[in-house]
Amino acid sequence: METRPEWAHIMADGIPGELLLVFALLIWVVFGLILASNPKNRLNQWCFGSGMMFSVGALKEYLFYTLGPELIRRGVWSEEGVRLLYSLLSAAFYYLSMPAVVIFCLYFHHLDRTRPVLFRRLFLLVYLPPVLLALIFPCTQTLALQSDRVFCLTVGLYNWCYGLIGTGILAHILTAERMSANYRQRRLAAFSLLVPLWFWLISAFPYHALGIPNLSKMWQFNLIVVLFLLFYFLYHAFREGIWGIRFRRETYDWNSGNQALQKNARYVGHALKNDLAKIEWCTDVLAGAGVCGREVEILRRSAAHLKQFISRTQLYSQDISLALEECDVEGLFQELREGFNQPRAGAGPVQISFCDREPLTCDTAHLEEALRNLITNAVEAAGEEGQVVLSYRCDPRRRCGVITVADNGCGMDEETVKQLFEPYYTTKAGGENLGLGLYYCWNVMSAHGGSIRVTSQPGEGSVFSLLFPVKRKRKGAQSGHGTDSDPGRGGRP
Repeated sequence: METRPEWAHIMADGIPGELLLVFALLIWVVFGLILASNPKNRLNQWCFGSGMMFSVGALKEYLFYTLGPELIRRGVWSEEGVRLLYSLLSAAFYYLSMPAVVIFCLYFHHLDRTRPVLFRRLFLLVYLPPVLLALIFPCTQTLALQSDRVFCLTVGLYNWCYGLIGTGILAHILTAERMSANYRQRRLAAFSLLVPLWFWLISAFPYHALGIPNLSKMWQFNLIVVLFLLFYFLYHAFREGIWGIRFRRETYDWNSGNQALQKNARYVGHALKNDLAKIEWCTDVLAGAGVCGREVEILRRSAAHLKQFISRTQLYSQDISLALEECDVEGLFQELREGFNQPRAGAGPVQISFCDREPLTCDTAHLEEALRNLITNAVEAAGEEGQVVLSYRCDPRRRCGVITVADNGCGMDEETVKQLFEPYYTTKAGGENLGLGLYYCWNVMSAHGGSIRVTSQPGEGSVFSLLFPVKRKRKGAQSGHGTDSDPGRGGRP
């Protein structure tokens, strides 16, 4: 008599019932961690809900094939009751899992904020097909219907369509946000949902719909996928963070700003205003005494710039409002080079290597302040004999504008680079540096829908790149100055 290989036995008969219970518990652990990272976030809530719906698949199998017979044998429950429970749980699993995934994808797309009316309509529309399915194929008859080819084809097509729709939504928003500061975090989140989703869609429905033999329990290999997902989650949680949780340093919300900095930012702004008032008073006294040198004008212009900046942004707060306009990057570069190349100890020459003539749509005041931060750091890193080089390139075909600040200074190791944009982190000695400059730059780029990236090696200098999204101009469209009707808001994810 020919014996089947072990793998064929598992795919046909399934894994032991106890492992099915472990399977369900693992799903609860993974998605429970996601919810615990930010319980009030809708995105986390719907991801958790999706996971709970998928855990029903393993739980119902355990109840029906392992716990159910034992309850019937002891007289605790009737066979009809066990079959009814299995049918109801199967219906919930087949009909409601994928709608929960699609709603998660709509939240992931920010549609609830950008198009709230459309979001509400789609929310209702997503749950209309499962209602129709429940009317055509009653939830109480799911167990018997599993041998019906029409039912299997219909449910399989229904779930596959929802899977393709959800994947398309995620792919669209990730493509649109490929330059955003929190792109990596969102890509990790999407990956952690799509992998188990598509393994289930591929392994479960073709068997039922097409009647392929010896594959009835192939979906149970999701146990391995969920184990991988748990290790994947923990690995990233201990490194750069995932789903808004980070075990090694701090917990943060990857979908919004860090509220803890607002109070400190207000305090800093208040202190600067007081000192700026003194500088302005001294400048007026000097001007009144007939002192009309270049230095007095520099002081007056710098004080005016800082005063305007503080009043608009509440310095280094996570909430950044943008006034978008076409910025003359070349003119800005020239002004910054002139200011930083004033003779002073320890300041290396600032040069411009290349600058496109194409205007960049951005908030000029925030861009100038971010560049001042980067150039100041580069000048200090380069030292007296060093160089700081500015460049700007615009590539409308790639929808990208890139400003770089490069120096040939001491450079940084990998561990330092990972912490650069965290608030209050600084490598500078003394108590005068708050460690908020690069954090501010990060928020400025996040508000623009772009990102800031750094490449550095010890002893080989550093290159900071500001990546701005650039919209393709429509043929016949006139370019002009203006502001965005939906100003960006910054904040670490």
